[in-house]
Amino acid sequence: MKERIMAILERWFISDPALFQTLCTHSIEENTSMPCPLRSGRRKVEYNPEWIAEMSDTALDQALRTEAVRILLKHPYQRKPDACSQQAVAVGSNLTIGDNYAFGNYNIDRPADYDLKTGQPYEWYARRIQEMLPPSDGDGDGDAADDPRVQRPRSELWEEDDLTVAMIDGVIESTRDWGSLAGAFAEKLKASTRARINWRNVLSGFRASILSTQRKLTRMRPNRRTGFENMGSIRRFDTKLLVAVDVSGSISSNDLSYFYGVVNSAFRYGFTAVDVIQFDCGVRVVQSLRKVMKDVAVIGRGGTSFQEPIDFANENGYDGLVMLTDGYAPEPVIPDNMRTKIVWVCRDKRSYNDAHSWMEKSGRVCIMELN
Repeated sequence: MKERIMAILERWFISDPALFQTLCTHSIEENTSMPCPLRSGRRKVEYNPEWIAEMSDTALDQALRTEAVRILLKHPYQRKPDACSQQAVAVGSNLTIGDNYAFGNYNIDRPADYDLKTGQPYEWYARRIQEMLPPSDGDGDGDAADDPRVQRPRSELWEEDDLTVAMIDGVIESTRDWGSLAGAFAEKLKASTRARINWRNVLSGFRASILSTQRKLTRMRPNRRTGFENMGSIRRFDTKLLVAVDVSGSISSNDLSYFYGVVNSAFRYGFTAVDVIQFDCGVRVVQSLRKVMKDVAVIGRGGTSFQEPIDFANENGYDGLVMLTDGYAPEPVIPDNMRTKIVWVCRDKRSYNDAHSWMEKSGRVCIMELN
């Protein structure tokens, strides 16, 4: 069976060099226990010889193409979208591939199969599929068998891996002959290598930047260079973080659920306490949290003003402020004496494009890409 796979890859060397180079970055390994013909992840492509024995050479070729395209899209190596199960991210991956790459008669999920619109990113499809799944007991892994539309692609090997993402980006950047991937899809792959400002990475670094300011001198600790002749310093870890959630009328209920996912994620990044406010044209709710929120009541749904949460953070001496918003409000005036560091988390690329130029004057800006 491995010889059949290698024969296909040899043909790709001439006809589809991009796909050939991609699979050459992964080892081809037999796995007789997995319940599917092929799957990829962890720098390998696994195949079950019993399953692929039933496949024609054409079908096997298309199945291998699917995994090569999936790897080029980096789905097995990205952090999975928040609140999405393994099942949802796998189907979302298939929908993205089926929407962008011509497979002839090969059977792969397409957006129309789930009454979803075309042209959306992988994260968007994963979240829509998750909404079709029944509720779970906490990890989002609902039983897809309850929804007859949802099939079961395999994604057990998937895990976040920045090193492999960088390696795949290198393949994309070095490719000149795209073969069957030529055209708009190749341009999308090239665009994917450009740095994306991801809120998770920003929030992780934001904590470090806040902590770095929390130093005080002490006689109880020696100076690294001069010992007890000069005062040493210690770092305090009681940082005050404020998360401001936009609850104006332009924010959907779905947006709010993911905004509060960001609130909960702060605990994963090392914050031990978080204050949360809801705002529209004023500050509506103030909560102090020491654990993940499960039930959220929203008050407001009016217009939007960023000035109130900015002033609230400044007046109460917060070290960091995370603003979760769609960006549709006038630019606020940042007080001259404000020492609070700000991260603006935009709902999607459109809101980022509309507002990042003025947001960057006061802090970092990143994107959630909910829509």
